[in-house]
Amino acid sequence: MTAARKIVAGLFMSLDGVAEAPETWNLPYMDEEMGAAVGQMHAEADTLLLGRVT
Repeated sequence: MTAARKIVAGLFMSLDGVAEAPETWNLPYMDEEMGAAVGQMHAEADTLLLGRVT
């Protein structure tokens, strides 16, 4: 019997739904707290699916 696994989605989203140029809207808000949260999410995962169109 295999152990149950769960899927967790961590998404960067814009409030207005426009995200065609993420380098212009998310980098100005990246700070140590946000970096730590993203780092923790990645550290807890055993598999990552990264992509521009997922």
